[in-house]
Amino acid sequence: MTDIAIRAEKLSKLYQIGRAQQRPDSLRDALSAVFKRTKLQSAAHEGELWALRDVCFEGRVGEVIGVIGRNGAGKSTLLKILSRITEPTSGRVELHGRVASLLEVGTGFHPELTGRDNIYLNGAILGMKRNEIERKFDEIVAFAEIEQFLDTPVKRYSSGMYVRLAFAVAAHLEPEILLVDEVLAVGDTAFQRKCLGKMGEVAREGRTILFVSHNMAAILNLCPRAILLQAGQIIRHGKTDELISDYVVSGLVENSFDPSAGEQVGDRRACIADFTVHPNPPHTGAPVEFIFYIDRPASQGITSTLVAELAVSFLP
Repeated sequence: MTDIAIRAEKLSKLYQIGRAQQRPDSLRDALSAVFKRTKLQSAAHEGELWALRDVCFEGRVGEVIGVIGRNGAGKSTLLKILSRITEPTSGRVELHGRVASLLEVGTGFHPELTGRDNIYLNGAILGMKRNEIERKFDEIVAFAEIEQFLDTPVKRYSSGMYVRLAFAVAAHLEPEILLVDEVLAVGDTAFQRKCLGKMGEVAREGRTILFVSHNMAAILNLCPRAILLQAGQIIRHGKTDELISDYVVSGLVENSFDPSAGEQVGDRRACIADFTVHPNPPHTGAPVEFIFYIDRPASQGITSTLVAELAVSFLP
């Protein structure tokens, strides 16, 4: 039996910007679409966006993989393809085992059904028998902490309640593969910590997790290995701490401080002339020191440059 749970080979996804994605109505339309697709592999046309381009990776049974990158890097598109919500333009995906996904608020829920009904519905979608769902039912309800609203249609739930129940269902109904996007950010801080703890427990039970988040501390704590996406391509994969350092450095370079840029506010009795970060690059989980250089002009009777130091620790 293979120990590979997820395998992606040359996975690509092309979107036509400003055009509706329609299914072909006839054989002629289908053949025409196939012909056009082969042309798109070698030419980039105006109004087209490659959300993913030749993405290749493997996830082993019991492995927890973090996916990081800026907004628009292709993270959510990757999870939607793995969840079979959308089809890739080219490439292939192998998934060995039942897949549960939590990609956005309300994914997999029917708004007219109650929370109780949706638990059974999601279990059935995962291929579970009714007695299996009933065995986990009390744990799901206790984890979600929404007993009072269990028989209320979920269309009346707040986004936080939605996420509580959706995560509880996804994590407790024993999927072999769990896909989680940034949707956990909707919940409060205490529930986020609870979810991260549950994902660690699920991983220790030998299930595979693909976790997309902008929370670097959560990625570092939960994922030994990570993938760094940029413009739809994997630019690096490996140890999480090393990837996060690369990601932070690339962000600092692009967002470097320019005191002359932007609108100037205040009475200019003092202004920030520059600042430095030590160490550079900073390390996740270690203290980082910001040194601000504050300039006070001669008109104020002081010509020296003051230095203000602020030491901050970003800890997981």
